[in-house]
Amino acid sequence: MSKPELQDAKIVKYVRETKDTHTMRLELSRPFHWEPGQFIMVQAEINGESVRRAYSVASSPTRPYLEITVRQTENPTMSKYLNERKEGDILRIKGPYGRFIMDPTKPVFCIAAGSGITPFRAMLQYCIDKKLDIPYKLLYSCRYGDNVIYEKELPNLIKQYPHASYELSITRDKMGLDYVREGRINQDYLADQIKGFEDGKFYLCGTPGFIKSMIEFLIANGIPRDAIKREQWG
Repeated sequence: MSKPELQDAKIVKYVRETKDTHTMRLELSRPFHWEPGQFIMVQAEINGESVRRAYSVASSPTRPYLEITVRQTENPTMSKYLNERKEGDILRIKGPYGRFIMDPTKPVFCIAAGSGITPFRAMLQYCIDKKLDIPYKLLYSCRYGDNVIYEKELPNLIKQYPHASYELSITRDKMGLDYVREGRINQDYLADQIKGFEDGKFYLCGTPGFIKSMIEFLIANGIPRDAIKREQWG
């Protein structure tokens, strides 16, 4: 595999997902191959300072484009910068990086919190485009109903893959969403959800506290640690 090199990427499509989150479709100056689950680094000069941040690739390598989805964070230097871009702007990116890669030969069980949903969108697109026949399950936890990234897109993607299932949990206020589960993802809930996935791979993406809890719950339910992969931030 060739060494990642810094390159220009033009924003050719800019989509608002939530009040503080946007998806950017990038046109690369030099195409490169990535695996579902990997990330890129975005580099920018902001207020005279060179800033670099990692973002999961939100689209599958089977698609003819690369997308990232960025939520503005409490420390908004790069995320604010990206959420103020527009179509036609140029970003400096480098990648791909990471070992958080989907195994296409094993059942896929994904658990996401907040903007941790992004690599699992790429994995689901990959399953659809490759016409895989492995089970795919996605559990997604958000605080509020208006925080749900890909709120309309995810159910449509699930329908395109006959081996997929999806459940959304809202921990505070579902804000009118009528198809969601209320409450946190806990050990008892996981005990029921993992049935049929005991021999699969488990992929976790979210904050360190969320990841720690999910690992503890999975292990308590008999999932071996080496079957669990994680991607975290913060």
